[in-house]
Amino acid sequence: MSDVVSLRKQTSPAELADDLPVLPDTRTEILLRVPPQPRSLQRVSHVCRSWRRLVTDPRFLRSFRALHNGTPPLVGVFHSNIYEGVRRFTPTAGDDPMPARVFDCPAHWRVLDSRHGRVLCLAMARDATASAMLVVWDPITRMCEHIQMPPDLVVYDYGKLGGAVVCRAGGGGNGEGRHGDCRSGPFQVVLLIGRAPRALVSVYSSHTGGWSEVISFDGLPEWADVMPTPGAVIRNTLYHPVFGCHTLAFDLDSKAFAMIPHPPEAKWMDVQVMRLDGGRLGLVVADIFDFSLQLWAREDAGDWVLRWTVQLDTLEPLKAAAAAQPGAGDLRDVKLIGACDYGNVIFLWTRLGSFMFYLDTMELKKLPYDSTMMLGGTLYPYESFFAPLQATTPN
Repeated sequence: MSDVVSLRKQTSPAELADDLPVLPDTRTEILLRVPPQPRSLQRVSHVCRSWRRLVTDPRFLRSFRALHNGTPPLVGVFHSNIYEGVRRFTPTAGDDPMPARVFDCPAHWRVLDSRHGRVLCLAMARDATASAMLVVWDPITRMCEHIQMPPDLVVYDYGKLGGAVVCRAGGGGNGEGRHGDCRSGPFQVVLLIGRAPRALVSVYSSHTGGWSEVISFDGLPEWADVMPTPGAVIRNTLYHPVFGCHTLAFDLDSKAFAMIPHPPEAKWMDVQVMRLDGGRLGLVVADIFDFSLQLWAREDAGDWVLRWTVQLDTLEPLKAAAAAQPGAGDLRDVKLIGACDYGNVIFLWTRLGSFMFYLDTMELKKLPYDSTMMLGGTLYPYESFFAPLQATTPN
């Protein structure tokens, strides 16, 4: 049974409860309405044994996720810096975060991607006798799968490596892309590296336990090197930005490549690709000269449509800071540093700190513990429902 939930059909709690264990209707109705915050179900599970049996039942969890539209909450962000002693995870879940130890990871793990409750890391070699490995990590269950690097990519510069961990549990053709909680299902790891004119891709399947042959693409435009930044997965296609003014698309089923030119207005600017509601490819563009953001959406015909432009110094708290320091040009710097799979949220860095920017409401919310997010780093959002499982520290 797929965890993908179509938003076009609204389902009542009573209908969802039909598939649950035989328990008093009022109890089921109440527990289905527990907020999808990080520790809500964990706390419920400690009330009594009967409640724990209910909230750990897979059928209840499917119905719980369905009631919340299959949209996992944003729990926090990992950052890509790998300095000893620097916190790697910043919670964003408000007053009810998971314990920080749940998200502890070794300092030599470089985060490449975070998607569908899994985190893809590159475990760098710590001595001359060892080699780098990939780790697919579930912070909630503390499950780790160590994967050898594909042999045809081990000689390349890992600093230029792009990667994605992709759920293959089914429903990839759903435009909304809402998979619910598929952490126990099959997945693929996609590694991408390239310098114009050639890009190389290798795909790992958890189902077969092996890598595909390296797939070569010789169509990168001049200067269009692959950048080690997050991409977007829409339906069965991975979209990854390359330097300059293009995005590289890779179809996970057909293994075909395509180059997507950016709008002329975005040429050589800082961009962030993301999935917009409805399954469209979105492009956020940061204009450092105008101190503004633009949101472009790619239509079915392949044309880009500008949805809006917003001046960042008209938004609080940047507006107040600009008013307090007139003529302070250094406050106008902006850098895009990540995007959520769900919720239409991007992350941006300014001289005043790092912020979450909500595309729907155009609100800015400053991220806490900002000193850990140094200039040049990338943020990888961790979005996940939480089953009431006991967490331990990873090896």
